[in-house]
Amino acid sequence: MRMIQSLAAICLYFSLAVSAAAAPQPVELKPMRHKEAQLEVRPGDGSGAVYEPADLENFPTYRVETTTPWRETPAVFEGILLTDLLAAHGLLGAPSIRVTAENDYSAVIAREVWEAAPILVATRVDGRPHSRRERGPIQFIVPSEDYVGSPIVTEDHLVWMAAVIEVVD
Repeated sequence: MRMIQSLAAICLYFSLAVSAAAAPQPVELKPMRHKEAQLEVRPGDGSGAVYEPADLENFPTYRVETTTPWRETPAVFEGILLTDLLAAHGLLGAPSIRVTAENDYSAVIAREVWEAAPILVATRVDGRPHSRRERGPIQFIVPSEDYVGSPIVTEDHLVWMAAVIEVVD
């Protein structure tokens, strides 16, 4: 019985360590020159704002290490939480948003997605400004543990070259 309890404790320890490692961790980012890019938030009430990557980094910043469908080796992504950006515009209660990329790709993200998993609006990767060549300069990242096998969060929500966020009814 003692051996089973010991094994259970070890499994719990490692599962908590993996979960903590996957969750975005607060980080203080030093200013740096970014690639030219803009992310426009359109709440639908006539207000809104346009953010460059450095402007986004005025929100609390976070770091997550994860793989993506396009990166087999884990990378360190840094940026802000989508929920912080949505809250700043009174959009946390919106039923869904549409994120449109510079290349006109778009994805609708329902509220249950950002409530189910942390979505990082990444402006940096591996300590460098995120580039278009690396699916930046503004990329929506979800830790792989949160979307692999999830019926709610999918790789469709990992928008790169993100340019516009607007409310969808």
